[in-house]
Amino acid sequence: MNAKLVVILAINGVMFIVASFVEYNYYATHEHQLPHHFSATTYAARTDTAPYRHAEERPLLAGLAQMRKLGKSSWFAPLSTAAHDSTIPGDGSGGELSNAAVIVFAYNRTSYLEKTLESMAGLAGLDQVSLYVSQDGNFTGVRDLVQRMRERLSPPHTRAFQYWQRERVAQLRPNQAGHAWLSQHYKWGLDRVFLERGHSHAIIVEDDMLFSPDFLHFFKATAVLLERDPSLWCISTWNDNGLSTFDWDSKRMLRTSYFPGLGWMMRRQLWHEIGPDWPLQSWDHWMRLNTTAKGRECIAPEVNRNLNIGEKGANMDRRIFRKYLSIMSWNRQLISDYGNLSYLVQPQYSTHMQQMVARAEHWQWRQQDIDHLDQRKVFLLTYKSEEYPELAKSFKIWPFPRAHHKHVAVIPYRNSSFLLADARFSPLLPPALKVLPSANLTAVPAERQQPCDTACLKWGLPLAYVAAA
Repeated sequence: MNAKLVVILAINGVMFIVASFVEYNYYATHEHQLPHHFSATTYAARTDTAPYRHAEERPLLAGLAQMRKLGKSSWFAPLSTAAHDSTIPGDGSGGELSNAAVIVFAYNRTSYLEKTLESMAGLAGLDQVSLYVSQDGNFTGVRDLVQRMRERLSPPHTRAFQYWQRERVAQLRPNQAGHAWLSQHYKWGLDRVFLERGHSHAIIVEDDMLFSPDFLHFFKATAVLLERDPSLWCISTWNDNGLSTFDWDSKRMLRTSYFPGLGWMMRRQLWHEIGPDWPLQSWDHWMRLNTTAKGRECIAPEVNRNLNIGEKGANMDRRIFRKYLSIMSWNRQLISDYGNLSYLVQPQYSTHMQQMVARAEHWQWRQQDIDHLDQRKVFLLTYKSEEYPELAKSFKIWPFPRAHHKHVAVIPYRNSSFLLADARFSPLLPPALKVLPSANLTAVPAERQQPCDTACLKWGLPLAYVAAA
């Protein structure tokens, strides 16, 4: 193995070089998942912040200057101050979702949209929310479909109904990618929901989803968590690891540090914070940067509350759909009470996770096949990021970590619980199982997509020095 390859592997292996000083912190930002065409200018701060000047909370301006001003302690959200033994009812009786809106983002996929709206029209609780169908452009098939279904989507079936059409003008380049159109459409639609209509919450869906009977009630029941725990910033109905082959509980939920999207809800206060800096493309990847999330997490169900039917879309192709999304779970029950939700707030949740890790049996997954394990145990599987795709094959999950809390994901499978833990980044692991960076680590900033060796040489670190470190 030549010296240069050793250097690159060493640097990548322990994450010696980071995208920027802002993103070099304890939690990984998963920027390796960004599209290859991504550039630093994509997420430049916007100047069109005037509509937010009278918001309830002034928006935080993301970026290096602001993070330096706030200090590293502000990178992570504070823990809940709720009493440890408090009860949080999971029946939606708190009334926190009194002025919510559902917004359906659409473009030109009429056949998908028809199934989505048919599913939406049959949901319990639809009469308690305002419904907006927002179309990017003026494709007549979508307009005609909405007109045919307008009566079923209007009061008294909903609190209010409107159909919007956005002028389809590219803000990056005329031939911009599909995810850029979608990101710009999100910004336009959510500005209308929060800034013009003044809704308290937005439930965000797209034109290729079917919904579980309790889809809306799930948001109603969990809205209280966003009020009580400032370390949470969204509610999602999607579990990225929610395969139908796993032993999930339809009444249970989890916390995820990895933003899931796909049928999710945010509060107006969050849009006042992130709306001014909303990116012109790759909005979901931007949400996963810690400069955006600031350590906050989302609530997700163990069993999914929406079924994605879009085999082809802005961020999807048929091969990926069939390999991962076609085998996902989907709740078919109308559940009205999810029990006491206090286990989901901090610090209770992290405490429970750490206790699970402490009592788990450390499994050497590289040497032993999963089929030979005893059942009804808790197993701890530690990995390094470059090993994760191989580990994921054993469970048929995504080849990069998702649905994890502080870099530990729980997979209930074959009457056992498997804890998949990142050995470099999870603070829940005992010291003996952690992989620590070299004591001689030197961190330097780099441009996005810049090779590690190039960045080191730019800052006067010869490759031989890095290899020795």
